[in-house]
Amino acid sequence: MTMINSKIGGAGLVLLLTGLPFAFAASQTAPPAAVVEVTVRVEKAGQFLPSLTLDDFEVREDGRPQRLEALYLFKGQDLLRHEERTPVAVTASRHFYLLFQTTDYDPRLAEAVDDLFRNVLRPGDSMTLMTPLKVYALTGDALQAKPLEVLSKEMQQILRKDIQAGSGEYREIIRDLRRIVQAIGGTSRAVDADMETDSTASAFGLEMTLDRYRQNLTKLESLRLLDERKLLSFAGGLKAQSGRKYVYLFYQREFRPEISSGVLTTMLSMYQDQPNVLGDLQDLFQFYRRELPLQMGTIQRAFADAGLCLNFIFMNKESQAIFGATMREQSEDVFRVFTAIAKATGGLSETAQNPAASFRAASQATSEHYLLYYTPDNPAKDGTFRTIEVRARGEGLSVSNRQGYFAR
Repeated sequence: MTMINSKIGGAGLVLLLTGLPFAFAASQTAPPAAVVEVTVRVEKAGQFLPSLTLDDFEVREDGRPQRLEALYLFKGQDLLRHEERTPVAVTASRHFYLLFQTTDYDPRLAEAVDDLFRNVLRPGDSMTLMTPLKVYALTGDALQAKPLEVLSKEMQQILRKDIQAGSGEYREIIRDLRRIVQAIGGTSRAVDADMETDSTASAFGLEMTLDRYRQNLTKLESLRLLDERKLLSFAGGLKAQSGRKYVYLFYQREFRPEISSGVLTTMLSMYQDQPNVLGDLQDLFQFYRRELPLQMGTIQRAFADAGLCLNFIFMNKESQAIFGATMREQSEDVFRVFTAIAKATGGLSETAQNPAASFRAASQATSEHYLLYYTPDNPAKDGTFRTIEVRARGEGLSVSNRQGYFAR
């Protein structure tokens, strides 16, 4: 198999969204630089509406109506219909990117990969698989080198191996956090019994345990860090690629073992005369209230400008009950970030127990779309971000498109 392997490094749930090692053939044609391309999906009652004409659309840039040049209706690779006031050379190539940020292997992830190979990829397409360990890029020629079912099995095996190996450190930290939290819960009861005879020694041991707990929390955060620079680099790398670009990010819901509120309350009461212990406990409260230092507007504009369609598939799972611990949901930050990015690109956000079904629904929904082209009334290449608003004629319609682009 002709494959490009690029080890990104790191382990666990690090969002390694650096520039991918692209090796795709350049498209044969591309729209002229003066024309802006917008992928538009129009739905009514949850169903794509394929009957719209050029006159049914209105495009506004920074609030001003624009002159539409052409409309192309696609379903997958197939051009079903087109209208042209000014002919535009449409880029036909498609690139698919499957990104997996999961700690546990789910066999239904393999079903999603298989669905891509069996039902989505066609001659001329290319695909990139990104696991917690590596990036695997398949060019159009590589996809022709072997039967797709063979390539599918190989990529499924790679995905399983990399998820199991790449998230080993993450899982070990979670296990250690569980042990520490349970020990702290047990220690608080033991200290209560021995308080009069050994409070100093117990406090010293608790300080060490809390310090170890905090260190593990810090390690966990470093593994799941959302790096703004890497996100922007990833968007920039995809912008450099011509053609229609579809990104599917699979992200698994996370839970973090925390000291239960009851145990914390007991400890705060018990160690009123131990300022070091109280300080450590108060630091934990601050750690729990973390905020992502991201400039979301900057990130959303970068992804919209890249001309890609990002679909966020959030894999739900139930928390495991751990005696003496509170399993705290810690995916809200990531969920908010990628939901916002998906919306900025005109993509979908799906939350489901079955990632294969979510992928199938997202890929089918985004395969049907319009390509609209317009010539901006402001030709200045001043580097400013121009917002795009698309309206469609009709009642009860839902319109999705990218947020805008940088005039460069």
